[in-house]
Amino acid sequence: MIKGFLTVSGLLILLSLSSLQPTIVHAGAIENTHKAAVSVINVNTASAEEIASIPGLGDKKSQAIIKYREKHGPFAKPEDLKKVGGIGNKLFEKIKPYVAIKADPAKYEK
Repeated sequence: MIKGFLTVSGLLILLSLSSLQPTIVHAGAIENTHKAAVSVINVNTASAEEIASIPGLGDKKSQAIIKYREKHGPFAKPEDLKKVGGIGNKLFEKIKPYVAIKADPAKYEK
């Protein structure tokens, strides 16, 4: 009788553990989908709305980037974003993977 009870208990434990696995996989799939939805943004040509979509930036910071770009011209390297008010080392490290620097020469001819 005890042997049968242990077998049934063992099966129940295995079934309960196997039922957790789809939840773990599903949560990872959701997280990966969310990360894939964020793309790399060229801050030299992007609109304020596009820049605001970068994780860590919102409307105020995106407007500050646009104003800086209009006043000083295109950014030469990603680190130049630290010249924009409110973007320090910590925020820069957070947004860096989502930032591209590519000038549009026709847009900035003087």
